[in-house]
Amino acid sequence: MPIKPVINLTRRELYDEIWEISVAGLAKKHDISYTHLMKQIKEADIPVPTSGYWTQLAYGKPAFKPELPEPADAMISIYETVPRTRKKKKTVEPPSREVVKEMQPAENTPVLAAPADDTPAKAAVALPVVEDAANAVSEDPVILVAPAVSEPETYTQYGQTYNVYDRETIYKEVWKFPVTEVAKRYKVSDVTIHKVCKALEIPTPPAGYWAKMRAGKPVSVIPLPQSDTVSKRTGIQTGVTHQLETAKETLAFLSDEDRSVILAITSQILLPDDKARMHSNIIAHRKAVAEWRRHGKYADNRGLNRQNADPAPSLSKSISDETLPRACRIIDALIKAMEPLGCSLTNDLDFVVNGETVQLFFSESQDQTSHVLTKDENLQLLKYEDERRHSSWASKPQIRKYDYIFNGRISLAVNGRKSFRDCKSYVLEDRLGDIMIELYEAAQEIKKAREAREEEERKRQEEKRRKEEYRDRYNIEVDRTLALTNLAEDYDTACKIRNYIAVVEASGTPDEKTAEWVGWAKTKADWYDPTVARDDEFFGERNHEKNAEEKKLGHKNYWW
Repeated sequence: MPIKPVINLTRRELYDEIWEISVAGLAKKHDISYTHLMKQIKEADIPVPTSGYWTQLAYGKPAFKPELPEPADAMISIYETVPRTRKKKKTVEPPSREVVKEMQPAENTPVLAAPADDTPAKAAVALPVVEDAANAVSEDPVILVAPAVSEPETYTQYGQTYNVYDRETIYKEVWKFPVTEVAKRYKVSDVTIHKVCKALEIPTPPAGYWAKMRAGKPVSVIPLPQSDTVSKRTGIQTGVTHQLETAKETLAFLSDEDRSVILAITSQILLPDDKARMHSNIIAHRKAVAEWRRHGKYADNRGLNRQNADPAPSLSKSISDETLPRACRIIDALIKAMEPLGCSLTNDLDFVVNGETVQLFFSESQDQTSHVLTKDENLQLLKYEDERRHSSWASKPQIRKYDYIFNGRISLAVNGRKSFRDCKSYVLEDRLGDIMIELYEAAQEIKKAREAREEEERKRQEEKRRKEEYRDRYNIEVDRTLALTNLAEDYDTACKIRNYIAVVEASGTPDEKTAEWVGWAKTKADWYDPTVARDDEFFGERNHEKNAEEKKLGHKNYWW
């Protein structure tokens, strides 16, 4: 039985509806799985909005909307499930081959220079050649591949595909999309795109650019400067679009839009210029470190006790004076990239990410070297040798054997969770994107731990309240039961008195004295009886609920 399509529209109608209500809105409208719908839309080669498209529209910012490729009137059928159809392999006619008559050896670098202007189809073409392991120049023919619509220009040589990077095209792309997205189009890493921009003297968006666009803040585009360099470069198409440890689980707690924005920023974060002004809190902290170290050395020289002094600034002990500016620049680069996202920096140089405080711990490695005796230590040893010749009680001075010298290699721990350190492959400045991601991950872990503590405290308080409520109810029940017992005892006493009165009345002929006694006894019985609760002339009102000891009658002394 054939499966009926859920949606049956032309490519133009489907394109207009997607760009009006989004793919998610279209899936909800027709009650179809978003994943299946997106897969079929991509197979139909229909452009879809990027993650930041709707945010830019919401803030009144210009948003890029690609044109629908032809044919626009072709009918598209969308099914509830993706139909399993065998795809026919497209046979592509091989392009015409032109034998390269003059081959120029190229440098063995990832980015190579390409000819600036096009070569006629029938003329011999001079294209760059990548040297092999033996640096030999071959005269194999070069296969030219014409660039498809919206696809980068490429060519093939020795079975290897090369990208052709046009200066103006790359400039427009890096200012329209994050570098990671541009890298995906060229099938290279974002690092390669940065190298291409540097080689072609193309300015790239500064840190915080995409975050400001997302927040609707004004941004400035650096114009493409005039340059004497070549207008085109070429490089190997590696087929790898490397991102900084961005597995599927990375920042999974964020929405798709927020995650894509943060990952885009992490791929472009760079150190500020040396002359750029640092964050005000970093400047204040550096002054505090310098002041603390100056007073610390003075206190050590004077033998003063700094135990009760103010705590040392966070960067005052773990790194040297020479490395301090480097650590401050790393913090400055991170906060300038994260501030547009709502993050902040405390006076102690802790990051506040999504409302949670995340600490950075810097430390610098030390090299062990043999200690060189100082002039004072030599004098102490001479004095010791002289005293030992005269007395066996001479005390040898305690002089250290090794010195530990800071070597400039620093490491960084994010809230004690994950560490980054200088190594042979990279330095901390190359891992700024990873560090920024880890700050968000650490903030989420801190939030989860805080919420767990709050939930535990809530349960503890709830258990405490429940126990207190039970204790109060228990005590009330005890008081009521004891009161009931006391009431019953008083009633029992009243019944005994009345029984005794009845026996007295039945024992003989009542006289005036007996009758008077019976009347008095009945009033006492009524005073004991909680159902009557009669006031007594001398004893007043009896509190029946009190225990026997508290209600016990006794004589009063003369001083009462």
